[in-house]
Amino acid sequence: MQKKIEIGLLNDYYGGLLTDYQTRLLSRYYDEDLSLKEIAEEEGVSRQAVADVIKRSSEKLIELENKLGLVEKISSIIDELEEVLVSVDTETAEKLKVILNKVKEI
Repeated sequence: MQKKIEIGLLNDYYGGLLTDYQTRLLSRYYDEDLSLKEIAEEEGVSRQAVADVIKRSSEKLIELENKLGLVEKISSIIDELEEVLVSVDTETAEKLKVILNKVKEI
């Protein structure tokens, strides 16, 4: 389950660097929880072709995260902001919540 969440998140961040086809297959498999067979039938290709695309695309996303580290950096910033939120006054907390929401949208 953890891998599905990880790849789905990486696809959200780096999917624009893959082809539309790769992004679509990853989304169908990891986000929509379709089986390889279901995806293959919808795409009119073999189950093995879908498995190969998903495997290569997932590896590419992991490689991108290892090189760029965007997900890790943004997650760290979110954690730090949430930690600070509990120890500041109401006005500052509201301002930080706005910033936190903007970071989460990235």
